[in-house]
Amino acid sequence: MSQYYLQRFEYRGSIDKATFDSVWAVGHDAMAKTGNWGNVKKGIKHHHAFGTSFGGYALIEVEDPAALDEYQLFHTNSYAHIVNITFEPLVDLDKAIYSK
Repeated sequence: MSQYYLQRFEYRGSIDKATFDSVWAVGHDAMAKTGNWGNVKKGIKHHHAFGTSFGGYALIEVEDPAALDEYQLFHTNSYAHIVNITFEPLVDLDKAIYSK
């Protein structure tokens, strides 16, 4: 059974353009290779990314808890020096409330 997560990226203050570009080059390379920002080949499905004035969100579906570990480690090693990253598990309230 899979679990949806809303991943939040919040920039850590001002970032110079060269650093920003080099970090997101890593991210774009990961996305091109694996279809997700965490460079994980199996067990993570990226559904959508949303940009905001403070950073952004990604909606991911986790099919394997070990894949989430790998995904989070890649984020820590690749992006954490410019963004705070949080993961919020999502609950389908419509299903929970109206399925009874």
